[in-house]
Amino acid sequence: MRARRITDRPLPATRDRDGRWLGGSVAQWVEELTGAVLEYGASGFTLFAADHGSPGSTTLSRWAQEIAPAVREAIAK
Repeated sequence: MRARRITDRPLPATRDRDGRWLGGSVAQWVEELTGAVLEYGASGFTLFAADHGSPGSTTLSRWAQEIAPAVREAIAK
């Protein structure tokens, strides 16, 4: 299984053959998480590192400064 990660460019496929989320660009994460909120009523998300350790500072920064605010904005519309 590939690591779930935030990439600089969009991935051609964000899911594996079994439908599991692989990761993608910030825009792809925002689309996925916004869909989870609007379609399934998700009310929170937990960021885990792919290696089961702690997420790196770059990942945390992108999550906190780019992804989370964009999801909040998208669901507020």
